[in-house]
Amino acid sequence: MKHSYSIKIISISLFILFSNLITAQIQNKDTIVSPFRKGKWLTGLSGTINSSTIELRNTNETTTTNEYGVNLTTGKFIKNRFLVGGTISANRSNNSGIVERTTENLFLGPIVSYYLSKVERGSLFFQASPGYVLYRDNTRIEQTNGFIEELAEGGGFGTLLGVGYSYAFFDVVTFDIGLKTNLLWINIDQESTPINTITSEAIFVNSISFSFGFNILVDQF
Repeated sequence: MKHSYSIKIISISLFILFSNLITAQIQNKDTIVSPFRKGKWLTGLSGTINSSTIELRNTNETTTTNEYGVNLTTGKFIKNRFLVGGTISANRSNNSGIVERTTENLFLGPIVSYYLSKVERGSLFFQASPGYVLYRDNTRIEQTNGFIEELAEGGGFGTLLGVGYSYAFFDVVTFDIGLKTNLLWINIDQESTPINTITSEAIFVNSISFSFGFNILVDQF
């Protein structure tokens, strides 16, 4: 009898415990809000990387391309899921082979991001950033009688457009993945050696990259 009575008490206690847990979960679901809410600050670091190699079997010539970039963003949610801030983006591309080429650009500008979903775990987002870009390109071509080297430098206007998904951990940290497009309109001065000539030219650069990174969400910056 005592054993049966103890089992009943344990069963009732477990039932009350599980009932309280279920009630707490329901209440938490009722109070869930998006992590991307008004007043919060977001600071994040993201990057892009790509490497490829092309080998010509007939001539045994190999060309290797390495591309990578780093992007730093800081902003504040002025409305729920609507971020306004600033961004700095640095990108570099390097080609090696008969033609050696190194291209670098540095972008600075304001940024606006909008997060579509209201759920607590994450959201699809869109972002746009117009700004100023500094550009540098160095090309060296080997020839039988020497080499030709061209150095181009300049600056101009750029626009960064992106789409991605941001997943939130504990309302504090988010992990982002996405696609970004860089559109750059640049005026450059190009110097060629050994002929020592300088020419001015307007160029347009369009690139697409896959990005990934982490952000930190805080109530005060």
